[in-house]
Amino acid sequence: MSRKLILILLFSIAVSFHSKGWAEEFIQVPAAIHISSTVSDGKHTIPEIVAIAKQSNLKAVILTDDVLMRWEYGLWPLRRIIKKTVEQKSIFKYGIKKYLNQIENVQKESPDLLLLAGFECAPFYYWEGNVFNSSLKMRNWHKHILAMGLENVKDWENLPVLGNNQGLLLPFHFKNIINFWPFVILLTGILCLNKKKFSYADFRGRKLGPYSRRWRALGALLIIIGLFFSFNNYPFLDFRFDQYHGDLGIMPYQNLIDYINQRGGLTFWAHPEAKNNQEIDGMKILTEENTSDLPLVSNYTGFAIFYEGYNKVGIPGGIWDDMLKQYCQGKRKTPVWIIAGLSFDSERNLSDYMKDLRNILLVPRLSKSEVLRALRDGRMYVVNGTASAQFILDKFVIGDDSIAAGKIMGQELELEGKPRLEISGHFLDGRSQLFKIKLIRNGRIIEILEANSPFNLSYQDEYDGKDKKIYYRIDAESQGLHIVTNPIFIKQKDKKILAVSGK
Repeated sequence: MSRKLILILLFSIAVSFHSKGWAEEFIQVPAAIHISSTVSDGKHTIPEIVAIAKQSNLKAVILTDDVLMRWEYGLWPLRRIIKKTVEQKSIFKYGIKKYLNQIENVQKESPDLLLLAGFECAPFYYWEGNVFNSSLKMRNWHKHILAMGLENVKDWENLPVLGNNQGLLLPFHFKNIINFWPFVILLTGILCLNKKKFSYADFRGRKLGPYSRRWRALGALLIIIGLFFSFNNYPFLDFRFDQYHGDLGIMPYQNLIDYINQRGGLTFWAHPEAKNNQEIDGMKILTEENTSDLPLVSNYTGFAIFYEGYNKVGIPGGIWDDMLKQYCQGKRKTPVWIIAGLSFDSERNLSDYMKDLRNILLVPRLSKSEVLRALRDGRMYVVNGTASAQFILDKFVIGDDSIAAGKIMGQELELEGKPRLEISGHFLDGRSQLFKIKLIRNGRIIEILEANSPFNLSYQDEYDGKDKKIYYRIDAESQGLHIVTNPIFIKQKDKKILAVSGK
């Protein structure tokens, strides 16, 4: 048996059964998130992606093809008639039911790897400049959100994103009556057609005067105008937003996040630090990095810290830490978790991506519902670098002298004493390699531990408990490896209440 095969078998055993460091009920599941197939702009078919994932020893893959790639520019005042539309491959164009059925069929053929359907979308863009002087630009198309966990086809069909009108239509309101004004023009035109040069009637009341050519020409013109604007105004309702009124801030993104939350789904910012400057079919597309939006939007599940979310957002003391502190202070309703997003479409080699960047989920068993629950609850850590496929973080738990098992990432622990952090990890090939492990409490690095793998560390924090709720997380680096964990939240027990209870 070859050395490579032995390592693969060892990795499978370690991932599937190595659970005592976290808790007896959890196993570690390596997963790849944010991959496009040939349904949209990907390099590989869905069966090919599954085959490569198996070779890379992954246990779960979340596909995120582009859900809708359709852009439109219309000339005022007939924007819906005199317009140019550009559309590329997407799930909508391929067929939502067809896409979900294909994933289901591939899953049946590969029961040993969990395959989940998600999507990547840009809910909003807006036009800037003038089409007549070649200054027209599309802004903010590259502000992408990943979504997963939507089960109902109707929920996909009604996504509130630009290009999908049925998802943006507002219910009828009394003010929508104004949208029927073209019918007034039509009626006026019809009356003009019957206009006579002069009024004369016989004894039976029949008008015998000749029709006025001028009035008839005006009537025909009015009817044409009325018909054009009737088609333009159809369906005579208002849309929640469009692309012609400038930057709408966070509203379109919050709207999409709320929509997906209400239907039980999860949302992650795909690449918050990425800038984009490109041209598609003659259209200039410009997007600035959108890190400033993250603190303003609420109730999304998290963001992709790798590859394009670490320098400003995920770095110790960065935007992510600010948001976690806000959650601890009660200023945010939900915490923000991290994932690793491959952002793979057609460049490089998918196998290399899958080996270099992984999400390690902690689940009681391998199932679709448990994977989604782990993502929702933050029970996971990410590994980035050429050594990612070889490393296992055996343990990151927090407890105190009164608690034996402690809590893991995404969980909250109520403590009486001072927090004690337990951390251990190793390489599958047994290599000894120096690690620098940053212990982060409430956004501040409180200690940098150095240890060679395999390591088993214990750190007793002397935190005085002045804040009601705090968090700890780990940011560790070694040669060819970067590990970031989701936080563990700590709440100090109220000693006064304990004293009263003791009586």
